[in-house]
Amino acid sequence: MTKIIILLGAPGAGKGTVAQYLQNNYAVRHFSTGNLLRNEVERETEIGLKVKELMGSGALVGDDIVNAIVERNIEAVLEGDSIIILDGYPRTEPQAKELDRMLNGTLRNLIRVLSLDVDAEEVVARISHRVVCEKCGNTYSDLEGRKQCVCGGVLVKRKDDEESVVRNRLEEYRKSTMPVIDYYRDRIAVVSGMGTPMDVAARVDDTLQQFGIEKRR
Repeated sequence: MTKIIILLGAPGAGKGTVAQYLQNNYAVRHFSTGNLLRNEVERETEIGLKVKELMGSGALVGDDIVNAIVERNIEAVLEGDSIIILDGYPRTEPQAKELDRMLNGTLRNLIRVLSLDVDAEEVVARISHRVVCEKCGNTYSDLEGRKQCVCGGVLVKRKDDEESVVRNRLEEYRKSTMPVIDYYRDRIAVVSGMGTPMDVAARVDDTLQQFGIEKRR
């Protein structure tokens, strides 16, 4: 039985678009590491106060804290009908191994991995043309010629979306994620992220059917 889908993919591979598609069409709970951390900070939990202190000092949030937050959130919804989508976790092989050990090792057989595969040059092209709404965070391509977001916000280009930065991010992704992909080799499905969003969605549907997951009726 599949209860947890790990969504992997390089920056610009389309993970955000796929995650939104899954939320719109399947009974899922989407857990983004960034959002989980922000929720802890906003709720001022014990872990959230530690995270706030670390972020304020510019330090990285350690695996021990991230693992604890992920485990607590998974446990809270695991018994329900929803499929859990993990986005941004695990990023490293040690995190992947820790995920298998969570809840006394009961998660391992519930996990499947969906990895979006996109050509590196396509990723560079997508991100280098990306503009982001300062107000709501929606993304667009500057090739569309838009001057503002549908919400009225201003569209800006982020510094970390410049081509040289993108290539460095891709190299770091390859270094950290290839061991994760190898670790999950018996539980992974690689899906092409090339083509239109509809093309990718159709491939995702086919893959989830193989995992025994059906669309919401």
